[in-house]
Amino acid sequence: MWLRVYISPQNIRKVQLPQLPASVDDLQAELKSKLQHQGEFLLQYEDPDFGNELCNLSDISELPAEKAVLKIVWDKDSSVLDQSDAQSVSSLGTASVSPSASPQTPSAIIQSNMRSTSQWPSPFPIPTFSYDVELGLHKGNDAYDQTKKALSVPREMKSHILEKIAETIFALKAYPHPEEIEDVASALVLKHPCLTEPGNGKGFDGWKMSIKYKLGNYRSKLRSAGCNEVSINRKREGDGASAVKKAKRGEINYLPDHTKGQSDDSLEEERLILVEEMKKKTKNEVLINQKMSLTFSLR
Repeated sequence: MWLRVYISPQNIRKVQLPQLPASVDDLQAELKSKLQHQGEFLLQYEDPDFGNELCNLSDISELPAEKAVLKIVWDKDSSVLDQSDAQSVSSLGTASVSPSASPQTPSAIIQSNMRSTSQWPSPFPIPTFSYDVELGLHKGNDAYDQTKKALSVPREMKSHILEKIAETIFALKAYPHPEEIEDVASALVLKHPCLTEPGNGKGFDGWKMSIKYKLGNYRSKLRSAGCNEVSINRKREGDGASAVKKAKRGEINYLPDHTKGQSDDSLEEERLILVEEMKKKTKNEVLINQKMSLTFSLR
């Protein structure tokens, strides 16, 4: 049995089970084992009797026998989600789970500071959109399956789709390569076939260009908000090709902002702790890795 499991908009997993579990509790236990999460959650599934709308799974017999799409709705008190998942976990028709106000863990800091060097996901995880947009896409996909007629996307819907995708891309990489943007556009029409563009092209060429320009606009918004990573790459004042900022040998190409709650002074104290640890004959590798990541923006 194959399951497509939505852990969060940025984390969608394909899971194979040898057979349909005997109960919902058994299914939850299987998923906890497969996904290596131990938090409390309930399961929703796409019900084919209602146009693949999400319904709470209360009886295992409601689940299709061969393959099914599941959505995990995490208990708001669960602490097993990493920071990126916790910020994005939501369910259709329910309120979003707010991120924890507790300080960042060292692993979360490492993930945040090293995101530009992380491997580009394949396939790209298309995020979950707002309820009204998801509803429109579900209806459009059903109609496309029957008529092969693409959805006429309203302006507000398209703007919302592009905005969410730009946020998801930036969480992984500020300046993706053209082929990576193409991967995103391809994944979008694969997940939502009703967005496929008619004609002799690939079916997503227009989406590719729209995503590219929307990401540029999103970087401009972040630049205005004071994001160092994109501010450092702005054009120089002036006109013409000479005004374009070009990379210099040895210039850093990733300039993260300080971790929330940290300043130059506090990070300098952390750096000095790192220096002292490096002088020891027997070094604490875990501490060194934590301090290296924490002080990355300062160094």
